[in-house]
Amino acid sequence: MCSIYIYTHRSQTSQKLCSICKNLNLSPESFIIDTQSSLSLEGCAPNSYLPRERSQFSLKSRSSKVSFGTLKDIIYRSATCSLCALVSESTVSPHTAASYKTSDVENAKCFLNWEIDGRESALGSRSRVRGRTRRIHLLWDSGLLEDSYLVFVAPEKYMRPNSDAQFVWKDEALFLGREIHSEGGNKALVKSWLDLCLDSHYGPCKATSNDVNEFTSMISASYFGVIDVLDLCLTSLPFESEEDEDSGATTTVNSSRRSETTRTTYSSDWRGRNRGRRDVSPQSTRPLNHEPYVTLSYVWGTSTKPYTTQLSNIMLHRKHGGLEKVIRDLPQALQDAIQLVRDLGIRYIWIDSLCIVQDSNRSWSLNARAMDLIYGESLLTICAADGIDASAGLRATHYQGHEVVQPQRDVAPGVRLMISRPPEVSIKASTWNSRAWTFQERLLSKRCLIFTEGRIYFQCRSTGMSEDIFADRKGAGWSLDLVNAPLQLLRALESRALWVYLNCVALYTSRQLTKLKDILAAFEGIMHRMQETLQAPFIFGLPSSHFDLAMLWEPSHALERRVYRSPEEKSEYNGLELPSWSWSGWMEGRAEYKTGMVEGCLSDVHRWLTKHTWISWHIRDGHGNLRPLWDVERAPQDRSTHKRWKGYMTNKDYFTGQGDGPHDEIYVSKRQRIHPFEVDNEAGERHRNSLYYGYGDLDEDDFITEERHERPPLRARADYGRGDYIDYARIDYRENPRRDQARAENARAERAPLAIATTEDMWTSDKSHGKKNRFKLTLPENPYRVVMTEYKVSPDKEFPDQPILQFWTWHTLLHVLAVEESSSPSSSSREGLRNNGLCRHDIADEAGDWCGSLVLPETWARSHQNHDLKHNFIAISEAKAFTEDECELWTYYIPKEREQSEWDLYFVLLLERVGNKWERVALGKVFKAAFANKKWKEIILG
Repeated sequence: MCSIYIYTHRSQTSQKLCSICKNLNLSPESFIIDTQSSLSLEGCAPNSYLPRERSQFSLKSRSSKVSFGTLKDIIYRSATCSLCALVSESTVSPHTAASYKTSDVENAKCFLNWEIDGRESALGSRSRVRGRTRRIHLLWDSGLLEDSYLVFVAPEKYMRPNSDAQFVWKDEALFLGREIHSEGGNKALVKSWLDLCLDSHYGPCKATSNDVNEFTSMISASYFGVIDVLDLCLTSLPFESEEDEDSGATTTVNSSRRSETTRTTYSSDWRGRNRGRRDVSPQSTRPLNHEPYVTLSYVWGTSTKPYTTQLSNIMLHRKHGGLEKVIRDLPQALQDAIQLVRDLGIRYIWIDSLCIVQDSNRSWSLNARAMDLIYGESLLTICAADGIDASAGLRATHYQGHEVVQPQRDVAPGVRLMISRPPEVSIKASTWNSRAWTFQERLLSKRCLIFTEGRIYFQCRSTGMSEDIFADRKGAGWSLDLVNAPLQLLRALESRALWVYLNCVALYTSRQLTKLKDILAAFEGIMHRMQETLQAPFIFGLPSSHFDLAMLWEPSHALERRVYRSPEEKSEYNGLELPSWSWSGWMEGRAEYKTGMVEGCLSDVHRWLTKHTWISWHIRDGHGNLRPLWDVERAPQDRSTHKRWKGYMTNKDYFTGQGDGPHDEIYVSKRQRIHPFEVDNEAGERHRNSLYYGYGDLDEDDFITEERHERPPLRARADYGRGDYIDYARIDYRENPRRDQARAENARAERAPLAIATTEDMWTSDKSHGKKNRFKLTLPENPYRVVMTEYKVSPDKEFPDQPILQFWTWHTLLHVLAVEESSSPSSSSREGLRNNGLCRHDIADEAGDWCGSLVLPETWARSHQNHDLKHNFIAISEAKAFTEDECELWTYYIPKEREQSEWDLYFVLLLERVGNKWERVALGKVFKAAFANKKWKEIILG
């Protein structure tokens, strides 16, 4: 164990430094950026910090780290150096104290880096910096030691009162450190944080769900209730609609229970529409005022069966005082939360174990589907992350649980530093943060009050506040306390919803579930929120608006199929089956969208989906019919404001032309290839030999009009490839029964790419494929015929989709071989894969030449070691390039230099046969040229 751990009291004055620490030239101005030349921190030390001219410029923050020595050296110097002693104390934390011995980390190297904290806010017409400070970031090259900060401690005069309310502190104290007092009084601090957010924060913190009518329906429904912390009973949440206020009518729901707390007001500019996610009552779609309520997020635990609401006691709990006799039977966290809500002056709290009838499948299902509304519209979510489960309580609300060690020392005249860790370090180490259900509970909330390790952290969508740092009163920007905070993810939801999704999948799938069948239920609230922007349903956890990209997930560990293995488990799953092609169909590890795999796609997602995909995905619905996952005629438009993150094209999309002249927008009304056609240029000349490719399916009966708004003449572009757009032309469709009937029979002509193709080849290829793309394969449960059905924005909830995709694409047979060991740089990444039960494999064509790469589970690879065996691969989209790990040496498999090769690869799936369906084994990349013996094949993927 590390032997250096000395708690330093406020009275300590030793300031001796070693030669290394003296070279840091620490002073108050090292930590406080005097941008206004008017700051004065009284109480640091006599004349310790007064504005003065700098005789010599010195660089403070820099882009490179400063070496501070090994832990062994630091411990040795700490005997005579107060700063080294403080750094050595930083190595001991509640998470690492028992996890290693000094000998394990004594050679770990420490590095220092100055980082800037604080934020800018605009006041009137002038913009100024408020509370801008620096911290010293301590970084270690050993994963056993946690990073931490050295923070300048504010003078003692700022330590009282225990509140961050506006006008209590001057700007000069913001973002400085403060002592945590164990004698209590933190409820006033919590109240000040909540008030700051409610009064000063706008934008994300004020945003409400787009589905106001759904929220109205939920709180007026019979299944939703809350706990009245004054009357100690279950009740419906009181609310008034504007109609009630306009007419002077009294509240029809619990009007007698209205509290004195300020009500939340919803904006009247909601323009959403019901997409069938939940049953929406027509009672009221107008804005409403409802009583504020708090939600609780906690870990149930498995040691003892908790007290819950059941069908047998629900009516007792509804009576006045119905919970009073059982309050002491509740886990300590629930008791503390109820008391805290009462102390904050709020009357209602929602706790799942009490507000949901736990032995009613209907009550549980209805509430589970509404988690985005329940947590998203609550005033505050209390997160009980102390201990391993709810029995630990909210320790910081108790005197005995609020004894926090805060190492701090005087290291220079007027400079007192303390150890501070980013909130996420403590939060990530908690059991609460490892549970799947708590992920969406935290992410969906506007504000979280997180109790962990005896401390309290407040996080909202605008800022973060903690007990050991003076908070920014306005909180209108960013600070170091927000680093890695998941709550910040939703700020990007309106601009790039898919980016939020990609990050959420990796964070969510690394968590644990008690009931394996809940993998989608515990993610449903997040999917609902993202669906508001994407405007498309999720298919077993994958967004249908970006389905080709969503198929490119990879495991970070060896995964196992999420299937039931016993009659008891089958009963628990209640008929739920999960597919191999979705991350939801796997368990025992994290799934993620790795940068090396999808990097080429993410530079412009919308363009990649438009130009580099071709599969028309269909799914078997609950009736056994085939339903397309996308339809440009019926699908709503992705509302992401950043165009490059948008999904597939719709018939309302406008696109940028790619001609020689200025970029112009065109209107395209079909997601099909445009055939060669004739157009007139401004000179009136006919261009029959000009090939234009884009989306739409033009024939002689289609009507082409040229947009003439000071645009250059139409130009022939022989280099137009698959999926490119027409320059300066608007496509307009007239009624054409003959054409429409043919399209209905042949469905959409597949945009399947060829390994080497001319523009004419691509057209004839699509025409021939269109005749072949009629689905013929049936399944035992639907054996008689293939029935096609229309696209639906909201799939049937009563008869949910089957986990079966059906589509046409290229198929071929290739060899899979283990990668030979080497001492190359990529060997370290392969070692990391092996530590996670994975191994990289080469893909070779039938001639024995290397043509691709993929990562396999070691168990699967060991059971398929026959190199003579060929494996089934399908191409699912185009990939831009190999990474160094995937292709260490360029073999000129195609006649190009590596730097010149772009989009010469396929993303491929390795498949294996399971019964009458294929299942996914792994994702990889392969040269298109390796598909020389390909076949256009109908695939059923389960």
